[in-house]
Amino acid sequence: MIRYKSTRGDKKLVSFSESILKGIAYDGGLFVPEKIPLIPPRLLKIIISQPYNKVALEIFKVFETDFGEDQLKKAINEAYGKNFDSKDISPLVQIGDFFVLELFHGPTYAFKDLALQLMPRLFRMAVDKDNRLRIKQGLKPLKHLILVATSGDTGKAALEGYKDLKDIKIVVLYPKGGVSPLQEKAMLTQTGNNVMVVGIKGNFDDCQFLVKKIFADKGYNRKIYETKSTVLSSANSINWGRIIPQIVYYFYAYGQLVKKKVIRFGHKTDFVIPTGNFGNILAGFYAYKMGLPVGKLICASNANNVLSEFLESGVYRIDDRSLVKTPSPSMDILIASNIERFLYEITKDPKQVGSWTKQLKEKKRFGIGNKNLKKIARLFSNGWKNNEQTLKIIKDVYINFGYLPDPHTAVALGVADNYKKRSKNKVVVLSTAHWAKFVKDVYAAIFKNANKNMDEKGLIKKMAGAVNQPKIPSAFTEIFSRKKKFDTTVDANTDTTIRVIDKFIL
Repeated sequence: MIRYKSTRGDKKLVSFSESILKGIAYDGGLFVPEKIPLIPPRLLKIIISQPYNKVALEIFKVFETDFGEDQLKKAINEAYGKNFDSKDISPLVQIGDFFVLELFHGPTYAFKDLALQLMPRLFRMAVDKDNRLRIKQGLKPLKHLILVATSGDTGKAALEGYKDLKDIKIVVLYPKGGVSPLQEKAMLTQTGNNVMVVGIKGNFDDCQFLVKKIFADKGYNRKIYETKSTVLSSANSINWGRIIPQIVYYFYAYGQLVKKKVIRFGHKTDFVIPTGNFGNILAGFYAYKMGLPVGKLICASNANNVLSEFLESGVYRIDDRSLVKTPSPSMDILIASNIERFLYEITKDPKQVGSWTKQLKEKKRFGIGNKNLKKIARLFSNGWKNNEQTLKIIKDVYINFGYLPDPHTAVALGVADNYKKRSKNKVVVLSTAHWAKFVKDVYAAIFKNANKNMDEKGLIKKMAGAVNQPKIPSAFTEIFSRKKKFDTTVDANTDTTIRVIDKFIL
């Protein structure tokens, strides 16, 4: 069994189920596997030739979790079934020179569904396992409170995944005014008797900071444990339970290229990933370390290009930056949480990782030095697009190929186009959301005289007749008729946020 340790050096090792229950390590670090499993080529060839669900099962088996194979198979088949509108789960389509991996066919039409349809099922299994042990020891079973910060897509995907689960409640914090109107509507109308959504007057980094502060508040954690038998956990990509499901689709995409005879097995493939919190591209890094033939992982950033700059210069700096609002709000992030995992994996030095984390918190910058930068450059490349370029890419792709990308995917397609002359490898672009979630910006990109006063429902209906692919799911128009359930907005203040959460979990 592979166990998990902290990026900051805590000696305590935990099982997979413990890592997803806890979310964050005891010393505030993130959980990483004590070893990364390497898949031999013969087994890899078998794994990638299979349908999505079987690829997922094989990847989880390689990680030697403390769940049985039958348990995993059941959870995976429930997670990736009729709730996805494509039998392929994540179809691979060719758009010009590139292959686009469509990760938006789940119930919330964003790539987060690939992790957040499975993770709640794994979490439920872990809760049951832990509570059985507690009862045997004469202890009370525990309840769990999931805290989530979202830049748009994670919130709805987490709410949908965790809704109505017994003894589990979920609170989502989102930046008020910092997500698309449709993303907000989808969250504020969420059904379920165990869910809550809170708008924060600030940006995503403020939401993420609040979640981390509440996790680190020992007094509050003790209080809810003693008075409500409740412990905190996270559904953000700081939780290792989010990362393994994302590793799966890199293997699946590669298998589809081989199946379509685009490449021969063993040939390297480049992946271009729209990147915000670094979880998606980190999953690609783990896939590479596990033996997938990856040429380059290309980080595609929007105008908030702190990650692109970091991969280029080796300096992570936010001391002279402020967040820019873009058409791709899920990438409007300055502090990428999963950088900590990545830094650990390239250095294996928890003391150094802790120092960099402290520098970022106190001085708003750190540098990793030329030696580490050279290590990164062997596998990673980068690029970014500003707002104007993003909208132009949407229009160009639509006109030239009859395909409509969302703004995040457009950024990646633009970066891929700049990169293609530097590599002979086939390029897979990860498409992270359906365009209709950002219909106002998409419509404005295509039509010069766009009516800015038209509501999203009207725009989606207007676009429906003009777009062949990807098609508009019926759920998009249904969202507008749903009744608003949540209407709470608070300042980006820990005490205020805790008071709101306390009322919910009473």
